[in-house]
Amino acid sequence: MIEVVTNEKERVAKWAAPQIDRSIRWDQFQAFGFVSDGNLIGAVVFTEWTGADIHVSAVSTNPKWLSRKHLKILHDYAFNQCGCIRISALVKDSNHKSKKLCEATGFKEEGRLRNYFKTEDGIVYGQIKEECKWLER
Repeated sequence: MIEVVTNEKERVAKWAAPQIDRSIRWDQFQAFGFVSDGNLIGAVVFTEWTGADIHVSAVSTNPKWLSRKHLKILHDYAFNQCGCIRISALVKDSNHKSKKLCEATGFKEEGRLRNYFKTEDGIVYGQIKEECKWLER
């Protein structure tokens, strides 16, 4: 069984940071860890909260780390606890797994930042609260 850890954000961030494609402002963040048999197997890190928007980054070492229940918890945090009206994600164009995850969880491609990652483009994804299928209505 995979457990969600919310009270060890420093540990989760330390584990996740080397695997995240982009530079993140670590001065204010929230990190959700996903643990199996005492080991971190996934992390979702929220950063750059503006009131209306929050950025999300996700990493994992296990393809079964993220369940519907977990998606509901994460979207509730961003939209209801933080009060955001949108969530943003920035993904390397070559990172097909992350692009597939964004699209499968309801994010829509919103644009391309040319050469954002020096030698390749960054793809901007966004999800609007009204379009989110993971929130309790």
